[in-house]
Amino acid sequence: MAEGQPHKRHWSRRLVLQSLYQWQLAGHSANELVEQFSKDENWPKVDQDYYEELLRESISHAEELTDTITTCVEGSMARVGPVEKAILLYAAYEMRYRHEIPKEVVISEAIILCKKFGSDGGYKLVNGVLDQVPREPLD
Repeated sequence: MAEGQPHKRHWSRRLVLQSLYQWQLAGHSANELVEQFSKDENWPKVDQDYYEELLRESISHAEELTDTITTCVEGSMARVGPVEKAILLYAAYEMRYRHEIPKEVVISEAIILCKKFGSDGGYKLVNGVLDQVPREPLD
């Protein structure tokens, strides 16, 4: 991995979280989100290819990923806020399709972002759900 790659991936995930949050609430397309977030002041810190992959693939697999997440949530998906759902979407994509990234890294990054942007205690839900997400791709 190139020097600084984990840092750039962190920023990719951070902007994907913000993008997926906006996608859920406003329904913007992936193209609109890429255009908007490519103007973000943090864009130079991002692994831009990884950002686009995470965003586009999380959106294109959203229904299947949400089904997987739903089976791992104790109780109802109604208790999962939009920030946590955005994190779970991209992290579930990474767990299912990016096997070169260790599960522990995916979960750790998700918890860090959830503690920063999510609801109080939301990181516990994210941790519990991601710990149950299977590593194999969806069909």
